[in-house]
Amino acid sequence: MPKVSGFAKVDLSTGKVEKFIYGDRRYGGEPFFVPRDPNSEREDDGYILSFVHDEKAWKSELQIVNAMTLKLEASVRLPSRVPYGFHGTFISSRDLENQA
Repeated sequence: MPKVSGFAKVDLSTGKVEKFIYGDRRYGGEPFFVPRDPNSEREDDGYILSFVHDEKAWKSELQIVNAMTLKLEASVRLPSRVPYGFHGTFISSRDLENQA
C-alpha cells in the first residue's frame, strides 16, 4: 500500500500549490476538513485533521493544521497506532439515504 507523506492545497483559479509534509518517515491517513465557522465565505477557513504515524518512534498522533496557512496548530499524542487507510469520514445510513 502506498504511504501518504502529506497533502496539498491547490488554488484552481491561479494554479498555486501549497504542501504540508508530515516529516521524515511520518505518514498519514485520510485528511478531514473541519470548518472554523460554517458561515465563513472563505472555503479554506478551518482545520485539516489527520492521523499521522511516525515509523521511527513508532508513535501516532492526531495533527490539526490551519487550512488557510497550512501551519501545524496542534498535535495530540494517541495511545495506540491508527492503521494506514483508516477513513476520516463516516456518515450514517440515514444521511446516505437522504443523498440518494
